[in-house]
Amino acid sequence: MLIVWAQSPERFAYGQQTLVETPPAAPKRGAKRAAKATAERADLQTQALEQTLRLAQELAERGATGVQEAFLKQLLDSAANLQSLKTRRLQQRIETLVRLIEAARENPPSEQDYTRAFLDLWVTARAIEEHFAERRPLPEEQLEEMLGRTWRDKDFAIRENLRLMELAYENIELATGFRLDISTLLDLDSGELLREIKIVPLRLGNREAQAFKPRRAEPFLATRVGVYPGYAPKRIKIYDAQPLSELRDALTAQALQHAQTEWQPLLERYLQQRLDPFAPREMPCLVRYHAIAWQDGQAWLADAQGQLVPLAVLTRPLCLRLIAEAEQWAQAEAELLGAIVAGVTPAIPKHFPHEEALLRHSWDALFGYLEGEDAVYFRPISGLHAHGVAPLLFQMQYREY
Repeated sequence: MLIVWAQSPERFAYGQQTLVETPPAAPKRGAKRAAKATAERADLQTQALEQTLRLAQELAERGATGVQEAFLKQLLDSAANLQSLKTRRLQQRIETLVRLIEAARENPPSEQDYTRAFLDLWVTARAIEEHFAERRPLPEEQLEEMLGRTWRDKDFAIRENLRLMELAYENIELATGFRLDISTLLDLDSGELLREIKIVPLRLGNREAQAFKPRRAEPFLATRVGVYPGYAPKRIKIYDAQPLSELRDALTAQALQHAQTEWQPLLERYLQQRLDPFAPREMPCLVRYHAIAWQDGQAWLADAQGQLVPLAVLTRPLCLRLIAEAEQWAQAEAELLGAIVAGVTPAIPKHFPHEEALLRHSWDALFGYLEGEDAVYFRPISGLHAHGVAPLLFQMQYREY
């Protein structure tokens, strides 16, 4: 002990010492109330899930045509409870199933659609039940979709100096009362697709909050971004951005280098994505096609190898008929206005089907989505040409969820 004291006297305490047990820390103000609220919320979640699973079991026994009005009301009440508990995907699945059952009163239900909707409801309910019971926690990419998770800046992965080009700008209204303003962005260096999204609650009266997110019309450098957890394409929050000094033509050429030229790898990725029951039902992609082919009134997109994928556009004869009708309408309106007010020339209607732009021009690449349950097809959203990106879709889109 003397040797240790001589070598390290600072390790010894001097004077009278009294051993005192450290008292437990006083609970923070409001901690008990917060803990009680958390416990009550967990109980409500458990009860709502148990009720949903019980109703689903009864629904499986009754079938779509054996459901009474009172049972449908129970289902909708269950969905309302789930909305307050933020289990939004499960709420949406119940409402989808109720709509199918109600539609079955007028027309025979599609067994395939009904079975798919029922299984989606069941799998979602069981996954959330496992999560709350802490037997199988949901991975991060599913939390926002399944439980309405709100992410904060501390949850983001920070990335810097991304050279980005907007490939598409979409506005989507959801039946759940929200609007999504989405810019799909291409990382010009890596080819990764990213999304900048503004979520707007439509029921709010705040005009500023309901304003549309501006487009990113020009390529730009995002000097600092936060990347949300979630499925690809990852959602990002752009903190700082500045214009790129490179010429637009050069940047477009760089974007084209990342376009896929063959369907097979894309189809394999899409089918792999569909194995996850909670993954998005569509897969965005940028493709360089070889030709558009027509067969039996259906448009097909051919790659360089000759492989075809159905193109989600109106048939050519219908396009031509719609354009002819619009031109006749414009002619009639011109004659009517000419008879009333001399010198007035009406504007030609611009509401032609968006695929006319697709079919009339030769694009360097197309951006769109691979979609479909039983058959996979490509839905075009925008086209790339030598000087940048041109939208093919202008109107508001509407989705059930």
